[in-house]
Amino acid sequence: MDIERAYRVRIVGIILTLMLSFALQASENVLVVHSYHQGFFWTDNFQEGLAQRLDTHQIPNRVFYLDSKRLQTPEYFARLENLFKTKLEQESFKAIIVSDNNALNMMQNLHEYVGDTPVIFGGINNYSPKLHKDLNATGISENIDLHNNIRLIKKLQPNVERVVVLTDYSVTGEAARAQIAKYLNENPEDRSLVESVVPESFDKLLDVASGLNAENSILFWIYFRDKQGNVIEDVSWKTLNERANAPVYMAYNAGLGLGSVGGFMQDGFANGSAVGELLVKVLNQKEGEPLPAPRPIRTHLKLDYQVLQQWGMKDSAVLADTILNKPEPYFVQYAREIKVLSMAVFILLVVIGSLLYYMKRLKQSETQAKQSQVLLESIFDQSYQYIGIVDQFGKLVSSNNKLQDLLYVKGAQYGRPIWQYRGWCDESKKIFKEYLEQIGQEDSVRFEAELVRQHYGLSVLDVAIKPLPHEIGDQCHFLLEAQDITARKATEQKLLASEADFRHYYEKQPVMMMTLDENNRIQAVNRFAQELLSYSSQQMLGRKLEDFYAGSVELNARQVLLQPKPHHLSVWRREIEYTTASGFTIWVRENIRPLTETHQLLIVGEDISETHDLSQQLAYQAQHDLLTGTYNRNFFEQQLQKAMVEVEGHVRTHAMLFLDLDQLKVINDTVGHEAGDEAIAFCALLIQQILPNSAILSRMGGDEFAVLLRDCTKSEATDIAQSIIDQLNQHPFVRDDLTLNISCSIGIRLIDHTADSPQMVHAHADTACHAAKEEGRNRYQLYLLHDEELKQREREMESVNLVHEAIANERLQLFAQQIQGLDEENAHQCYFEILVRLVDSNGDYISPGVFMPATERYNIAHLVDKFVVTRTLSWLDEHPEQAAYLDRVSINVSGQSVGNQDFMTTLKDALQQSNFPNHKICLEITETAAIHSIKQASQAFTELKSLGCLVALDDFGSGLSSFGYLKTLPVDIVKIDGIFVRDIDQNESDYVMVRSINDLAQQMGKVTVAEFVESSAVMACLSKLGVNYGQGYHIGMPKPLSELVDELVQEKRTLLTENE
Repeated sequence: MDIERAYRVRIVGIILTLMLSFALQASENVLVVHSYHQGFFWTDNFQEGLAQRLDTHQIPNRVFYLDSKRLQTPEYFARLENLFKTKLEQESFKAIIVSDNNALNMMQNLHEYVGDTPVIFGGINNYSPKLHKDLNATGISENIDLHNNIRLIKKLQPNVERVVVLTDYSVTGEAARAQIAKYLNENPEDRSLVESVVPESFDKLLDVASGLNAENSILFWIYFRDKQGNVIEDVSWKTLNERANAPVYMAYNAGLGLGSVGGFMQDGFANGSAVGELLVKVLNQKEGEPLPAPRPIRTHLKLDYQVLQQWGMKDSAVLADTILNKPEPYFVQYAREIKVLSMAVFILLVVIGSLLYYMKRLKQSETQAKQSQVLLESIFDQSYQYIGIVDQFGKLVSSNNKLQDLLYVKGAQYGRPIWQYRGWCDESKKIFKEYLEQIGQEDSVRFEAELVRQHYGLSVLDVAIKPLPHEIGDQCHFLLEAQDITARKATEQKLLASEADFRHYYEKQPVMMMTLDENNRIQAVNRFAQELLSYSSQQMLGRKLEDFYAGSVELNARQVLLQPKPHHLSVWRREIEYTTASGFTIWVRENIRPLTETHQLLIVGEDISETHDLSQQLAYQAQHDLLTGTYNRNFFEQQLQKAMVEVEGHVRTHAMLFLDLDQLKVINDTVGHEAGDEAIAFCALLIQQILPNSAILSRMGGDEFAVLLRDCTKSEATDIAQSIIDQLNQHPFVRDDLTLNISCSIGIRLIDHTADSPQMVHAHADTACHAAKEEGRNRYQLYLLHDEELKQREREMESVNLVHEAIANERLQLFAQQIQGLDEENAHQCYFEILVRLVDSNGDYISPGVFMPATERYNIAHLVDKFVVTRTLSWLDEHPEQAAYLDRVSINVSGQSVGNQDFMTTLKDALQQSNFPNHKICLEITETAAIHSIKQASQAFTELKSLGCLVALDDFGSGLSSFGYLKTLPVDIVKIDGIFVRDIDQNESDYVMVRSINDLAQQMGKVTVAEFVESSAVMACLSKLGVNYGQGYHIGMPKPLSELVDELVQEKRTLLTENE
């Protein structure tokens, strides 16, 4: 009855404590619920480990103990659940921590009220997820490592026959027995070995333990509560170990050190610490993130060394985490004493070593002192100086051999004052006396003394006297040292004389000479520099040289030395402008040379004012056009090259404008070239007035200008071009009574990443300018990469380059096309026209229709004509046998070539020097070229006919408006343009046109040749009309000259053979 009353009082007290805890819990965040009571070793260790983690992270918490180790009645558990149910309905927590199975079971039963609150458990035996199936739970399980403990027992007791596993009457005990059963099912070989025992009381437990022997063992898993609810304390474990006749192993960290062997143990502190870490991790998780998976806690193997020795077990048989009560080794046990003794021995050895070292040093010092004394005496006697010692009265006490020889002193003559020896001059004697007679003299004295010596004459000595160290009260002695400086004094006299001469030469030099010190201040200046700058020496000495520079940003002389060394002579040169005292400026070429011995600088300057002005003028002329004052072509090309580099980054865009004045030829022809030059200068001034300041205007030659516009867009370039055109249109050129409007054509090329080279930019701008001129002048044309007309001009310019290369590399080849007579009389003549073909670098032929128009446009047709004429005549001269069969050779000559005096001279010389008969040479000139300059053509034709050549008017009919010129031109042959001949058999108009030309020409006594004869029908029509000759693909294709000549000669030879 008393037991039941006490039991009820305990329940009431626990419930009141719980209610009070909940009342205080309202402001807390984490609820901690322990299954067992406070004071139980497992619960206390668990709480200590948990509290350490919670305190570290400053997590507020409230702890409650269910005391279910002592109270396990259904009535008690029901009251606890009701109480927690009420509280969980009223309060909420961030998390709930439970230890051991009872607390977790209660939370599982109250899962509806716990809700989603995270539950972190620890110390759970026989763990299964079913234990918290309705909870949002994770934690640390505490399954006893039965397997490893059995293996440990087998290792420590190889002959073990029986292992008694002790469990108690508690929920935890039931879980432990379930784990034992599971182990035996998994390890049936241990069924005979392992026996689960549940004693009803601690006394019966002692009876079981005392009834075992050394071949048995006890595994104390969990027996902390007997059947009556009594809890076992430490003293009970000690009693168990004393009464047991078999080794006792522990599954928990309890009883170790009280007589148990140890084992793979669970540690309540580690379990609580792990749960605390897991709680921190859970609280730091993001909302909605799942809880970490539960995990078991690691067991630790701990053994008692003394108990192992008691049962005859070896600790080396297993690798334990901790071994208690094991005696330390000797050196570990007495480590402090050994350390103190070692330190004392070491200090003693150091002291002994130091004494030995200093004794050795002292002995070495004594030896060195003796050696130094001997050496000093030897030096004293062997020195080339005069050395002696005198006392305070000037008496000579000791001296070396040199001084004795100087004063004629022997050992017996010591004792006289030094100045009483013969030979000293009066001044020297006076200095000796005054110095030595001063009482307490401590300073040294140095002077020059004269001494007359027998056989040597007057000698000059450098004498030094200084007191020797002495103790207070002792007599003072002085060291006398003297050196013969007679030769040096003579050298000094010579140097002084030499310096005077040098100063004289320095002053008389016809160049500016100055010496600067380390601070660039003038230390010396000659008279020429004073006269050149109009300053006196007093005005210049001490001032910095840069004070006389005309510019304020010039480098000073020493800064110039930091520049790269100009050459091996170590002389730096520069040209710099000075300002004279009268305010004028002069240019001086400075030669700067460092004087390394004195750290000074020697400046030698030459007046180059006239030369500098001339060089400036030449530099200006090298970059400028003298007529207009604008930049010249060379400077423009340099700037264009720089502009090409600036646009390589694809960021900037420039523009080039190429200008060609349109009416300059009119001025030259009407007023004269002097007026033309004035007009060019006038236009340059007008253009310069409207250009941006950054623009570069250059005269490229003649009436051509170029403008470089930096950072210029397409629209800006075209606006500036139009402004130039408008400027010239608005300001006519006026000279005397003549007023002329001058316009210009402008080609624009944008300079961007598409420009490959300055030459390309120039060529594109030139091409665009030509296009503007052909479109009617007084306008601009922008070069566009995809403009077909401009591309054609570009191809023509490329053809010009091909022609130059072909002429230079002899890649022009002579071809020929047969001209056949259409009447019986001329049918078998050897008559052909010389053609030319260009071979490119790949060996392919290029038709004249591609490159010849470009040669005429760019005025190089005379070069091709010169090549054709000279090569044709040379070939004819080299093949005289074949040339003898030829009746006529026709050679095309450009209209430009006819107007070129050099070409005409070359042509006439070649015709006169050739062996081929001139009357067989026919020179063909186009009708348009002849009519363009009728007077010039008529004169040229007359000169050629005077040499015996025939003259043909090529492509006649293309200029019908000039039919009347046919009468005045001295031509022999008229070649009818192929545009009328090609379709003569089908087109009545063409037929009439050819008939008219042929009739007119033959009436004037001219021979007619029809071009473009490409069918037999055309040939028949021409024969019917009475045309003399025909030329075209129907008659013969163009062939290499030698090949065609061979064919024609062979045909003629065959014909002649047949006629014979």
